[in-house]
Amino acid sequence: MVLTHVISHGLLYGIVVTGYLFLVMITISPRVWGYKDYPDIVKSKVPVQTRKENTLAAVVGLPWFVFVLGFPVFSTFALKSKLGSEISFSTAFLNVFVMFVLATLGDLVLLDWIIVSKMTPKFVIIPGTVKQDYKDFSHHYKGHAKAMILLILLCLIIAGLVSFL
Repeated sequence: MVLTHVISHGLLYGIVVTGYLFLVMITISPRVWGYKDYPDIVKSKVPVQTRKENTLAAVVGLPWFVFVLGFPVFSTFALKSKLGSEISFSTAFLNVFVMFVLATLGDLVLLDWIIVSKMTPKFVIIPGTVKQDYKDFSHHYKGHAKAMILLILLCLIIAGLVSFL
């Protein structure tokens, strides 16, 4: 039961997180969603984000951010309920960790590596830059590696809250 829950919720979470980001990519200017995540070579060729672009990025990112933090908490409480209102810290941690890893892999592999770095369609290119500016995948990999530290801390916090409440 635990493994089924962890895998099914992890896959759902990864698909929704990655899918939402992909929909944002194809519908909104990369100056809004990609500017802060792109390498310095891209940022050096274009003006900084305007206040309007920054605000739009926050508005578009808010539902994603709420889901990114809220669903792991919901899922872990749901698993706790399935287990008779008792969940070990390690089981709670595993549930959240699998979700974060699957979402990170979706973003890193599908969006950053395949779409942005390898395919580089027009919808990812900020006007004033060229396709070649997006080919260095190391920028994305390093960013995700650094983010894993924060994600592990979030896993520890969520697992601790759910298992001890």
